[in-house]
Amino acid sequence: MSRILFALARLAMGLWAGAVATVAFVVAPRAFSYLADPPPAEVMAPIFRKVDLFGIGTSVLFAVAVRRSRWRVCLAGLLGAAAAANAFLLAPRIAGGDPSLHGLSEGLWGGMLAGAVVLALSGPPRPPQSHP
Repeated sequence: MSRILFALARLAMGLWAGAVATVAFVVAPRAFSYLADPPPAEVMAPIFRKVDLFGIGTSVLFAVAVRRSRWRVCLAGLLGAAAAANAFLLAPRIAGGDPSLHGLSEGLWGGMLAGAVVLALSGPPRPPQSHP
């Protein structure tokens, strides 16, 4: 069961990394260069939110799947916290007209992408070792 859970968590982490990369490097630049009406921020805000919410869920799933690996649990927790901060703190303020947080939000997405790739490519956790 734990192998299946880890495989699903890894798949979800890879999908999240792909979604972050696709939205950040393909969809958002196109939207901001081609859209005028409606404003691109209105179009992109729900997409960013969905990707962040998927990241929160993926981070929780991954942390549960690798609960015996401290560094992975910590990294998954950081990724989930970054996604939550972006979805619930930064994005609403940016959408409300505070563009000064846009750079911080971009930085969080870059960090989330890097962390998600590291976790998606990490091998399965080692089984617990018995001590004599």
